[in-house]
Amino acid sequence: MKDYDFLVIGSGIAGLVYALEASKKGSVAVITKEKINDCNTDYAQGGIAAVLDEHDSFEAHIQDTYIAGAELGKKEVIKQIINEAPALLKYLLDLGTDFTVRDENYDRSLENLSLTREGGHSRNRVAYAADSTGHQIMEALIKNCLSHPGITIYEHHMAVDLITQHHIPQREGFIPGITCWGAYVLDTKTNEVEIFRAKKTMLATGGAACIYSHHTNPEVATGDGMAMAHLAGARLANMEFIQFHPTAFYHPDGKTFLISEALRGEGAVLRLQDGSTFMEKYHPLGNLAPRDIVSQAIDTELKRRGEKFCYLDATQVDKKVLQEHFPYINKMCKQYGIDITKDYIPVAPAAHYFCGGVLATIDGITDIRNLYAAGEVACTGLHGANRLASNSLLEALVIAYRAGHYHSNLEPVDFPEIPEWHHPDEFNENEWVVISHNRETIGNVMQGYVGIRRSRRLLKYALSTMENIFTEINNFYQHNRVRKEVIETRNMAVIADMVIRSALSRKESRGAHFVIDYPERDDTNFKIDTII
Repeated sequence: MKDYDFLVIGSGIAGLVYALEASKKGSVAVITKEKINDCNTDYAQGGIAAVLDEHDSFEAHIQDTYIAGAELGKKEVIKQIINEAPALLKYLLDLGTDFTVRDENYDRSLENLSLTREGGHSRNRVAYAADSTGHQIMEALIKNCLSHPGITIYEHHMAVDLITQHHIPQREGFIPGITCWGAYVLDTKTNEVEIFRAKKTMLATGGAACIYSHHTNPEVATGDGMAMAHLAGARLANMEFIQFHPTAFYHPDGKTFLISEALRGEGAVLRLQDGSTFMEKYHPLGNLAPRDIVSQAIDTELKRRGEKFCYLDATQVDKKVLQEHFPYINKMCKQYGIDITKDYIPVAPAAHYFCGGVLATIDGITDIRNLYAAGEVACTGLHGANRLASNSLLEALVIAYRAGHYHSNLEPVDFPEIPEWHHPDEFNENEWVVISHNRETIGNVMQGYVGIRRSRRLLKYALSTMENIFTEINNFYQHNRVRKEVIETRNMAVIADMVIRSALSRKESRGAHFVIDYPERDDTNFKIDTII
């Protein structure tokens, strides 16, 4: 057993900000499935939205967020997070984040930060670090965490289950409510499960876009935190709202990477394969419309023509801007023989971000006592039915900071007797070879039947398929020695099932959820969260 005051599951911006704040009150363990920088934050290109310009206003950012979220977001939550954005951007600057500035002759102050615009924003308010903002933030956070004596990082460690009443022997008697006392954690190098006991646990495991075959996330994004919280008894909210990023690089071999929305903010336009533009037909903001609208427009046009991709044309953007602001995209495209200053970039929508997740407050508090959630794993009410660009890093930053800063006071905890993890010694390799294909099947089913445009008939088919897959995987999980791949596949099946059930329960089209049976928005019956 390992004993800490705080256990952080996940090592992105939410996990590391929480760790830094909580470490002021006690000992912290951070566990992460792979290396510390293998997370969605490190992949984030665009930036962090914050009101920093005299021509901007908090009211405008609040309204942009609410409208982009199809008016499902919580106004008070939106207001609070956006009001705190400038101060917490300064927090990241003080930690050493290397944001791009307007004038290199001056320091990296809030006033000198360069700002760009992305889809759905009415002003230039996105602070960025070239096209690798997340990477620069991670560099600063990792440096601060590794040098902190009160924070211990465990790489190649994966949470298997949250420790709650479900694991406590009957002799302990009835314990009211659900309380989290840490987690059972698999050391993926040794395949041994250890107890990480903690007074407070933070879920910062990111999203679950890997349940789709075509996605922009690292392979660690398998919905682990959401699945564990659900299995432990926490509520999930708005799981049907999966945001597809409109412009993921398209390659026939399936290799993809994100093409930042900021490229369109600088003037790039979408074109069909015949060279014609089309976004002006779908929204007054054209190429800078909210992501759900752009993704649905591309999907409609491609299906109408029987084509698999369209183009992003950045050739009219200033060459210096392309090279200085988008070095990562420039480098990646060159590997495929594309010069973004002269050539069109092939793109198609890909699963990108979960607007729903573990139901949590603005302070990260969940249904389960002493369990917190921040970042993409959580549903706080900021995003509503569709996330406004560059609000994701902002939400993770604000919620994690608030949870660590205001809710890290430690009180005595009367831990029950926590049993060791018991599992069979055997692992049926032959059976697993067959069952392991379910991971690919989950991706194909979700991509084909639970994508950008949905129908209730195909959703019902997907649900039946997913129930069978979960039964098969869970049966194997119960009777074999635990392994990382088994846990991930179980979690993916759990989350895929939740997404489908949520999609079937919402009989309207709103934000990132479009169902052809109910193509209109229904504010009378469905201007509410979907709770499971």
